[in-house]
Formats: sequence, C-alpha cells, structure tokens
Amino acid sequence: MGVMMKTRFAAATQPRTTASGNPLIQRYRVASGNRVRLGLAIVVLAAMSGCSSKPGLSGPGIAYENAKEFFARGHSANFDHALDTLESLCNADPPNDYTDRARVLRAVILGGEFEGFKTLSEAYEKGADSAKDSSVRSDYHSAYRDTMRRASEISFGFAETAMQLTKGGQVPKGLTLEAPYPVGLPSGSSPTVEKIETGEKTEPMEQTDAALAAPSMGVVKVLSTVVGGDQDTVKSKMSAGPVALNRAGFALFLGSEIMKGASLYDKKHIDDPGKYKQLTGVAEGLGQAAAAALQESPDPEAEKGLKALQDQTKAAQKALKTWMLE
Repeated sequence: MGVMMKTRFAAATQPRTTASGNPLIQRYRVASGNRVRLGLAIVVLAAMSGCSSKPGLSGPGIAYENAKEFFARGHSANFDHALDTLESLCNADPPNDYTDRARVLRAVILGGEFEGFKTLSEAYEKGADSAKDSSVRSDYHSAYRDTMRRASEISFGFAETAMQLTKGGQVPKGLTLEAPYPVGLPSGSSPTVEKIETGEKTEPMEQTDAALAAPSMGVVKVLSTVVGGDQDTVKSKMSAGPVALNRAGFALFLGSEIMKGASLYDKKHIDDPGKYKQLTGVAEGLGQAAAAALQESPDPEAEKGLKALQDQTKAAQKALKTWMLE
C-alpha cells in the first residue's frame, strides 16, 4: 500500500476515544483526553447557544437533542460528532434523565462502527485470498490488518458503554432508543466492498470511500437487530417516537457484539489472550444481566439467545485455558 493510500486510509479509520474510569478499559483508550474535552466543549457551547430546535430544554436535554441531530444526518463524521456529544452524558455522575438514553444511542453508534469495520476487514481478507496480482494481495492484507484493528479498538469502547448500562448486574427498566432514523443510510450492499471481496484491484479513493461508508453500513445492521425488522420497518418504528427496548434482548445484543469483538483478539487474529479474556468476561456479565431480566419478564425467544451466549462464553473460557497452557 503506497504512502498516499496509507495516509488516506488512516485518516478515514482514525481511532476514537472511549471515556472510562474502569481500569480494564482505561488502558486501551485509543486517543488522548482531548476528545473528552471536545465532547464537554460541545455540550457547553450547545447550552450557551440554545441551538436545540425544542424549546424548554437546557443542559443535558440540549446536548442530547444535538446528538440526535448529528445521528440523524448519517455519515461517519456526523456519527463521530454524536459520540463526542454523548460522551459527557454517558459519564454523568449522578446520572440524569438523559444518561441511559445517551448510553443506548452510543451503543448503537459504536456497534454500527464495529460491525462496519469488521465487515470491511473480512472483505479485505477474502480479497487478499482471491487476488491474483501480488501487489493487490499485499495492499489488501495491509488494509485487512488496519480495519480489523480499528474494529477491535472500537469493541473496547462498546464494552465500556455496555458495562455502564448494566452496572450492578441489572439492565435498567424503561430503556428506549430515542432518535430519528439517519438519512442516507445504504439500502443494500456496497459495490466497492463486493469488488474488494473478489480480489479485483481498487483505487485508493475507492478504499477511502469504503472506510468512510463502513459505519453507515454497520448502523443499518445494528438498528435492524435492536429495533427489529427490515429497513422500512425500522424507519417506521423510529419515526413514531422512542422505541421501547426489551431489557433481556438488548443485553443479549450487547453481549453478542462483545463476543464478536473478543474473536478479533483470538489466536487466529491479533493473538492477545489478555484482551480476549477481558471482553469475554464482560460478555459473561451481560449474560447474567439478561438472565436477571428474564426472571422478571420471561421471554422464550430471549431465553434461547441467552443459552447461545452462555455457550459462547463457556467455549471461549475453555479455549482460553488451552491457549494459556501452550
């Protein structure tokens, strides 16, 4: 991959900050505290300007409205702005009326970014295996490593938000996804990603565009899971107002995503047993939170999902023991 390509790709996949006082996550911050200060600055400026379109809001309410507006605009850069704005709301101590809402939306965005870059990394891996030209193989191997590491970094920010949402081993009651459906989200697969998968050569700008489009592709997938239904159904539900979330179902979504993140740290990929262990431990805790929610509100479908997650975490712990003995 040429110098220009590396520069463009790195800019498109630049790591984001995660904010946490948790020692397990804090070590893996991928940027400095400048992002935290930027998020606070956005909140303060929003409050001073009163730029929210809804009257009667102040402080956290304005900040959350601004985050929703950024999210509604779609596109990678706007998702980043939304995450910056949500950061201080997610870390509010004591929590306020917008804390859980902010954490849900943050989980959706980070989950979308993770899914998007994971999918793109898998496309580069397939492309590298399929390419006949050695220069394309080398280029795609490099892009595969970059996008996989990007996804793996996001997984720790996602895990942080998941732990915030289930602090004390409980899923909060009354969780909702309160945000408009983003404009401009893709309704189908990406021609560039399909081109990459076949091993066909792509130009630097095409790869940059694919990296910028990855979060949007992932958000479509996450919204389908969290809200339920195809794209039209999801749009309809979100347009009708706040979407009530099934407590156990949402915890299982969080746990499933974190297990996907853990898989990037296994022996076949990054080969980091410490991070693998940390993420699988978080996923196990989410399974426990889902189980607690199911005791209060039984749900046969969610119980199947819980069994699947528990089987995954048990298999991961068994594999880790073997891994550590080698």
